This record gives sequence, C-alpha cells and structure tokens, in this order.
Amino acid sequence: MKKTQTIAAQQGVMHIAGHICEGQTLDARGHDVRVTIIKGGKSVNGYFYDEQALQHIASMIDGARAYADHGRSEADQQTRSVRDMVGFYKDAQHVPPAAGSPYGRVDATLHVLEAATWLWSIIQEAVALDRPDLIGLSIDIFGNWQPSEERQAKQVTRVLSLNSCDIVTRPSAGGSFQRILHHHDKGEPHMMTSTSLEQAPDEQAQPDNGTAFSPPTFPTLANSNTSQAETPDQSRVMEAQQTAIQTALAEIQREKCALRLERRLMESQLPEAAQQHLRQQFDGRIFENAELETSMTNLLSMLAGLHASGIITGNGYEKPATGHMISEAEKIQAAFDGMFDLNIDTARLGNIRAFSSIREAYARVTGDASVAGFSDRSQLGSIRVSEHAPIAGRITEADTTTASFSYLLGTSMNKRLLKDYQAWPAEWQKFVTIAPIKDFKQQTRVRLGAFGSLSTVAEDTAYTSLTLTDSAATYVPTKRGNLVTVSRETIVNDDLFAIKQIPTKLAVSAAYTLAEFVYAFLSTNPNIYDGNALFTSGGAHSNLGAAALSTAAMQSGVTSMREQTNFAGKRLGLRPSFLIVPAELEFVAMVVTKSAGVPGSVNNDINPMLGYVTPIVAPQLSNTSQWFMAADPRIVDTIEIGFVGGQVNPALFIQDQPLFGLNFSQDVVSYKIRHEYGGAVMDYRGLYRGI
Repeated sequence: MKKTQTIAAQQGVMHIAGHICEGQTLDARGHDVRVTIIKGGKSVNGYFYDEQALQHIASMIDGARAYADHGRSEADQQTRSVRDMVGFYKDAQHVPPAAGSPYGRVDATLHVLEAATWLWSIIQEAVALDRPDLIGLSIDIFGNWQPSEERQAKQVTRVLSLNSCDIVTRPSAGGSFQRILHHHDKGEPHMMTSTSLEQAPDEQAQPDNGTAFSPPTFPTLANSNTSQAETPDQSRVMEAQQTAIQTALAEIQREKCALRLERRLMESQLPEAAQQHLRQQFDGRIFENAELETSMTNLLSMLAGLHASGIITGNGYEKPATGHMISEAEKIQAAFDGMFDLNIDTARLGNIRAFSSIREAYARVTGDASVAGFSDRSQLGSIRVSEHAPIAGRITEADTTTASFSYLLGTSMNKRLLKDYQAWPAEWQKFVTIAPIKDFKQQTRVRLGAFGSLSTVAEDTAYTSLTLTDSAATYVPTKRGNLVTVSRETIVNDDLFAIKQIPTKLAVSAAYTLAEFVYAFLSTNPNIYDGNALFTSGGAHSNLGAAALSTAAMQSGVTSMREQTNFAGKRLGLRPSFLIVPAELEFVAMVVTKSAGVPGSVNNDINPMLGYVTPIVAPQLSNTSQWFMAADPRIVDTIEIGFVGGQVNPALFIQDQPLFGLNFSQDVVSYKIRHEYGGAVMDYRGLYRGI
C-alpha cells in the first residue's frame, strides 16, 4: 500500500510519497512493528481500564522507552540500564470501541533498536509461525485506582505517569504485537509542493483497526525548492532548522555508537577494568566499527602479553553463558532462591541480588507495596484511605500477581525443603530396599520357594519334576502431609526469619516421620507375611537373642543368621552388614566394633567383631537396651519402602485456587506438604534382634 506524508514548511507544504510493505524481506534499518499497548476492560491482574484511562495512557506512549521485562527492583523504577532498552514507541493513538466490542484499546508503533536484534528475530519468528502469543507488552505506570463492587475489580481512575511499556512473556492487559511494518525506501522520495497545510484526502488519519497505519510525523523543514525569493529572516530560519537537524542526527549517531559499544563489551572476554578503559575512550564520541575493533584487539593483545610475562595471572572474569535469553521470571526466581540461601547459577544468570526481605519480594512481584493484594481493605504506606477513595500506587500489567508471588515463594520453599530433607541423616536407607510404586492399591511381593539339591539322573532315566511353593508380602501405601500458611501479617511485618524456618522445619518433620516408620518395623516386632512375629526365639524364625550388646552376643547373632535356611532347608550362610542401636548404645557399639581386643577380657583376646559390621545410630529407637543386626539388602531381602510415583522426597504444593479458601477469607496463602509411601518386611532372615 502507498501513503503520502505531509511536511509543513514556512513557504509551502512538501508531500513525500513512500511505500509501507508487509510480509516482505525486512530492511534492517526499519525495525518497526505495530502493537497494541493495552486493551480496555478488566485485566488478569484485576485492574479495570475505561476509555478515559486508555486516553491518558495513549497521550503518554509517544516517545516512551521499551525495555526487556519490567524493572527488577524499586531502584529500576528511577533508572533503567541501557542494556535493557530495546526500543521506543511512536504514532500512539486511542482506538475507540469497534462494533460489538464494549472497550477500546491503545495502539502504537514500536521501533526496535538495531542493538536488540535478538528481540527482532523473536518477533519475526513469532509472526512467521503465527504465534503472536509468545511475547507481549506490559505497561508500568503510576496511577490512582479504587475498588469497584460493580466491576469486581480495581478501577484505574487516573494515570499519573508512565514508567515504561516493556516486552514480557505473559502480558495481562491485552498488550500484543499486530504486524510488522517495513519502510521501503528504494529510490528517492517523490516531493510535491502545496500551498495548503491540510493533508490530502487519502492521507486523513484513520483509527487503527488492526489494518490501517498511522503515518509518522516528521520535523518541520524549510522547502529548499520553493520558487519564491528567500528573505534574510527565512534564510536564518532555514539555517537554524538545518543546524537543529544536524544536531539531532549527531545525537542519534552518538546513541547508536554507545549502544554498539555496550553490545561489543558484553560479547567480549575483557575484564571489567579493560571494559571501563574502553568506555572512557569512546564515551560521547561518534566512531566507526573498525576503530572500536582495533582498540579491542590491541587491548586484548596487551593483556595476553602481560599474562604471558607473568605480570598478571588472570583477568578475574568469567564470561556468562549465553545459550539462551534469560527471562525476567528466571531472574526473579533466582532472587527468591537467594533469599532462602540457595545456590544461584551465576555463570548463566549473572550476579543476581537476593531479596533482602519478604516484603520486598512481594512488592517486586505484585507491584503492591502496601500488601493490598491479599485484601482491598488495606492502605498504602502511611496514607489512610476510605473504602472508596482512590489509592495511588504502581500498576504493572505483566504476569505478576499474588498468585505469581505465591508460586515463586512456594518454588523456592520447595527447593529449600528438598535441600534440607536430603541433608537430614537417613541411614535407614542402607538396610532397606527402596521401590517406586504406581498407585495406592495393595502392593504384593511374591516370594518364590527354593530348590534343594539337584537329583542324580541315571543313564536312560527320565528327569524328575520339581515344584516351587511361594508366599506373598503385602502392604498398602498411605499419604502423609499437612497445610502450612503464610499470612498477610507475616508479609506486612516483614518476618523473613519466620518464612525461612518453614521449609527447614517441614524437612525435619518429613524426614523424622519416615525414619520412625522404618524403625517401627524393628522396635514393634509386627506380624509379617507368614503370620508370625518378625523376631522369634527359635521356632518360626530363630532370629531373637536374649543378651545385652557385647561382642559375645553379636557372635551369637552372626551364627543365627549364618544358620538361616531357604525353603528347601539349605543353609544360606548370611552375614550381617549393619549394627543398629538406639542413641543410648552408640558408644557401646563403637567399643564392640572398633576395639582390637575383646573389651573387658583378662587375656586381651582378639576381638573378632572388629570392623565386622557398620554401626547405625537411630534416635527413633526408644528402647535403650534393644539392638539389631541387618544384612545387605542386595544380598537378601529385608524391608521394602515403596514411594508412590517414585517420589522419594516430600513435595510442597500451593493452594490451587488462591482466590478461594483461606486466601480469600483470612488473607493467607496456603501450602501443602505431601509425602506418600508404604512398606513391609520382605524376608525375616536378613534381620536379627539381640534382646
């Protein structure tokens, strides 16, 4: 399609005819895309924008900067890094509601800077794949809002200022990309003169309905082709205009050079001191790429020479991984992780500052510094407001809600829970078998019998048949868990210490509960698969002694395990690998297993139990005199612990619907810890109890 742009001059009007093409090979100098900044109505974050609010926003968009993701801290609201800037907006307009639609929208043209080629490639691919939902736009504004019972939302009554309109992955107020615009500038533009300041009929501004394009405005230029004689005043005006244009062009060139410099420094392997040297060298200058590359090469050569001579031994710099673009959500999640003292992958994410308080984290994610998101009955800072008075605050329309805060907090709490749980001693795993199970149905483990000695087969005699008997051990897994809540008061009071204790205490509780479950098989002496108690003195199992822990008592236990037989009555020759004792017998166990001589013997006899077994101290065993021995579960079955879905670790879940339940009625976010497992004794022959 073809448009004509009018440029007003002092003595006439020039018409520049150009072309705007869509869906063609893109000109690298024309990175423009038509976008929808925001749509009217209720946003995902609960703010309502009427036509008046949209008009306020439209009046502020022209010239606004675009950044990659919203600012990560309160300081970012004042000063954003040049590294995050990806473009600016122009030709903004408020589009009234179309037929059949109750609300309008704000459209604009986003110009993507040359330095942000990574963003332009994403936009191109999203358009080519017909996936405009991959990225979107989110406004970051300061404004007034008040609760609206009629709309069930926070109605934006006034927009005070626009911080930015940023590129995000999950916009919540309809910010989206419409289409790519390509400026076709092959050949010289056709220029016409006119004495009228009005636009031609086909150039009248039309509301952008997704297909029309509002032509950009150009600075007023003096018409150098005018046929009238120029007066001295006109000449001075023209010279001033030309000077202003040259100054503007020079400023644009300086900005492009500054962006080019920062991009090359980020891509380089230069240490920070060397980068600072180059910044000072090129600061405020217009330079060519060749000059910058030469300076960088010379600086690298100098550093290499200093390194080779031994004057310096390292640059103290590690180039961050750039395998893929780091999203804002990853950065925020890392800040949450740091708040819980978790390790952050700085090689990939860079230096991420951990949140220093729970309230800072909440305000950063939700933009709700007053913690009003839990309840609209709150106030902002120290300013008291009535139930229907406007509230001033920061409004961001990315995927940053109370639910997002709950998810991010829960994710870091879950990581901390797993870290602490896995660090908790779980020596019971040495003498049991861990198995994944699919569901909560009864689990059956068939125990086949055994053959005796093979029969002798005489010449020309048929082989005889043998049969196997079997038995089965069964158990049903159960679910264990609790709810834990984070209240609005905890966030308002900024009680980070209380929040950080939650995952650690849950980890200890889950680990101790599982250990109690395992050791109960030993201490309670339950009936097992054959209907008999696990430990019996003689009779069914012959694995129960009657003596206190000593080297002699242990030798008797070893003999009993050696004498255990299979279904065919053949001795298995089993030996114990572990000695399991309560805390009260810890040091007795160390003496009997680590003394070279038999403790208390008058003749200093050699201790045959030296290093024979590995002691395991179990605080969950409450009987101060009981002690146990267990074989290696890889040699013979002992106890099986089955975890539903193979989930060995406990898991922390956020309440699925944060606008209901306790979150709604009591201003709290609920988390649920869950651990699902069961178990049973698989074979008594690998276990022995001393008393």
